[in-house]
Amino acid sequence: MPPKTAPQPKPAPAGPDIALHMLMNDSAPVLLDWVLHHHHVGFRSITVHGDGANLQATALAQALAAAGLIDFVPTPRPGIAHDKARQIRALELALETAIQDRHDHLLWLEPDDFLIIDTGAGTLADLAQGLGQVPDLLSLTMQVAGGSGQNRYADLPLTERFRRGTGGAAGRMTVATPLRTIFRPHLARTMKPARPTLKPKFARGKEPVTWLNGAAEDVAERYLQKGWMTTPDQPGLGLAHVIAFMAQDRETFLLRRTGAETTLPFVTPDHLRTTIQQYQRLNFAMADTGPDQAFLQAHRTRRADFLGRHPKVAARHADVVAEFSGRLDRLLAGQDPRAVKIITAFVEGRPTNTLDFDWPVPFGVAATPPALSEMDSAWAERLSRPEEEAPPQEEDWDDTNDDAQSPDTAPEQPAPGTPAPDGAPQIAAPSWLSDLRLSGQAHGFYHSMPNYACTYVARSREHLLVSFDNLASVREHPVTREPWGYKFIRKEGWSHMGILSYVPGWFRDAALHRYLMSLRDSGFFEQFDQVTLFGTSMGGYGAAAFASLAPGCRVAAFSPQSTLSPRLAGWDQRYPTGKRSDWTGPFADAAVESRHASQVWLFYDPAVDHDRRHVQRFDGPNVRRVPLRHADHKTALMLRNGRVLSDVMRDIATGTATLPRMMQHYRSCRHLPDYLAGVRARVDRSNDPARAARLDRAIAQLSAGRGAGR
Repeated sequence: MPPKTAPQPKPAPAGPDIALHMLMNDSAPVLLDWVLHHHHVGFRSITVHGDGANLQATALAQALAAAGLIDFVPTPRPGIAHDKARQIRALELALETAIQDRHDHLLWLEPDDFLIIDTGAGTLADLAQGLGQVPDLLSLTMQVAGGSGQNRYADLPLTERFRRGTGGAAGRMTVATPLRTIFRPHLARTMKPARPTLKPKFARGKEPVTWLNGAAEDVAERYLQKGWMTTPDQPGLGLAHVIAFMAQDRETFLLRRTGAETTLPFVTPDHLRTTIQQYQRLNFAMADTGPDQAFLQAHRTRRADFLGRHPKVAARHADVVAEFSGRLDRLLAGQDPRAVKIITAFVEGRPTNTLDFDWPVPFGVAATPPALSEMDSAWAERLSRPEEEAPPQEEDWDDTNDDAQSPDTAPEQPAPGTPAPDGAPQIAAPSWLSDLRLSGQAHGFYHSMPNYACTYVARSREHLLVSFDNLASVREHPVTREPWGYKFIRKEGWSHMGILSYVPGWFRDAALHRYLMSLRDSGFFEQFDQVTLFGTSMGGYGAAAFASLAPGCRVAAFSPQSTLSPRLAGWDQRYPTGKRSDWTGPFADAAVESRHASQVWLFYDPAVDHDRRHVQRFDGPNVRRVPLRHADHKTALMLRNGRVLSDVMRDIATGTATLPRMMQHYRSCRHLPDYLAGVRARVDRSNDPARAARLDRAIAQLSAGRGAGR
């Protein structure tokens, strides 16, 4: 990071040591005001992670770093398609550097978030004085500012332009809004924009923490295990809050979701429709957001003074303003006339619901990517439904059952759906189909074969995750079922292909093989920066066996079989139907096929003899064996029940997985009944009564500790 050597504006009085981190998101036009405001508030360590939106944005951030106000971390992965990867890396880096640099606290803000101190002179020192001391965690309420009737971009501070939203520094709240949390870095296992995910010993109450909101109220009981939104019944206002300028003017909202490169993309109908819908959901105007005129005048004065003393920063800011001010004209020049008509109506504040969102997308032209902010739109819809809040730590892995729990037989006929008024069965649509047709994310396909099917939902070119069904999935409803891990992948914003199996045949099907090879030959897998294949048991075999479809991919296989070929694995007699499949032809031996992958992560319990022997057949230099003792054949289920399966898959997909990190995740599962049952079974086999008594005492102490922490 560049050293802070240039003269800085006069800082606020010494306050708490809080490291502030932010990731740019085509937000260079407001970067100057964001930095000046938070420097005045009293942050002495401000790190801005770049997004590489364009040369002007990077140059402004570098100028602010040279002026001594920030540390700037450029990105090697610019572009909208990589926004999720940038966020994941920036969040990890923020936590790592805060711990390494021994900062007392850490705060993550979005580029449109402004922390407002509502006590004293509005500085961190005043906040600390109002609290008595900064607690371990301080979760601040976010008030969302709408567009306030502003249609076109203007180079003015956000706090001055947008004055209406969900509420201000005090008063009654009408909707639930997300949080921004100041916290001690050593408490966190990982962090997300709203709050950290605490290490188990803190989350479970084994070691106490103080957790307050912006009104200095104790919220530990509410947020220790779950929660990332404040609610109207406990607004948490008084000492500090955050104003989030999510909507801003219509022109800015549209441009920041379209692209910032020299050559702007062709706008697709789906992208434009989704962008306008998202703006309407975020354009709140329920109450005044503030701040008061004295605040605004003081900021204007500081801004003018700083730019006068730093002509290089002023010049770079002017370049940013010039680029952004001319971007709409550049965008319109390359669009279909029907898109031009809708965009013009939108930025002028006129209705668009009667206009025709239908025009052809030219072949071979760079177009706007599929909507990447599905989570944002879903969150905006939930602002008016706070009672449906869901905990961020909840594992999104339905149907993580294991083959050992399901007979190796053909599936039963599913039960009929709920009768509709006309007497016909009414069957709910699976999530992937609802997302394609109802979320504005209509990019994907479904390919049906007699015994298998493939679903594909496009979200980004950054990651494609390919899931393979396990044997338990075969017995699910053939229409309503979802690919394994669908909710997790959707929440991450990654693209997903699900290989659905309707027979216990271990994917040994010529039609399936031909179809997957046709995708490979068409270059389908090559369009993604990274491909990860994953599955459990039968699906684990599939993930490893089809690695050659995407050379260089990553594989995550939980309790996999390497093959059920009688010639190669005649010793495994657990799955008679699978063994009767045709084990000639391509993809028959996963231990061989997986050599095409860059990494093959194999999770297994060494005490399960058949699983251990299958894992031993994988002998390539790319193999990473992860022994999960006492998990039996239920390795994925154990990780899911320990609420770490998402962390494991995220690490593998993003390339941050290491064996120590995987084992650290597994430590979170040691309190689970299945894990303790595995330990008990091992002790019982030892025929050592004293050892069994020690185990009983240890389990009793663990149970008592967990009960006291609830």
